[in-house]
Amino acid sequence: MKKLILFLTLGLGILFLSFNTQALLLEFKDDKAMDVWKPVGGDWKIKGGLLEGKTTGYQDLMLNNPDSNKWTDYTFETKGKLTAGRIWGVCFRYVDTLTNYRLNLYEDLDATNNLYIYKRVSGNFAEVFKTAVGKIDLDKWYTLKLTITKSAIQAYLDNVLKIEVEDKNAPIDEGTIALQGEANTVFQVEYFKIDGKGVPATAVESKGKLATLWGSLKQ
Repeated sequence: MKKLILFLTLGLGILFLSFNTQALLLEFKDDKAMDVWKPVGGDWKIKGGLLEGKTTGYQDLMLNNPDSNKWTDYTFETKGKLTAGRIWGVCFRYVDTLTNYRLNLYEDLDATNNLYIYKRVSGNFAEVFKTAVGKIDLDKWYTLKLTITKSAIQAYLDNVLKIEVEDKNAPIDEGTIALQGEANTVFQVEYFKIDGKGVPATAVESKGKLATLWGSLKQ
């Protein structure tokens, strides 16, 4: 009886997780991980379970998922580190390389503002917001997280809210996401996670896990 109760509890827990895993988790375990990404300039490779990007200008790696160009409101999170250059970051509501928002983390602006949100429309940049987040080092991992809802934007560094702003000047309405660097940049990314309306959830193999649990509990 105790085994049955334990099984039902664990089984329901796993089913709950599988039906409530809304985020799309993208990792870089092998070369197949690149199938859903499209380079827009730059050199992008999988090395030791990490994505490495090398850029020589405004160059991006866009998520080329079905219907991702129609995504509007979402939250994304990524963990990365800069190994050369001055900036790495993420584009969101990415229409193309000339029209998007950009969240940039700068390594060489420690004494002033070093976390920026830009809007780029038809190649023209406009500053949305900037703030100081303290010393940023090369070869150190940082987590960037951002939520955009309609025209409201919240940006986090290492899970601490750093920017809260609303773009009231003709905001970009929809678009996918992209990783991005600038001139002479090398950076690595461990994972990318995104959650929102229309974003497909990562598949959870609950049947296999339940079968394994049932086999162990019967012994």
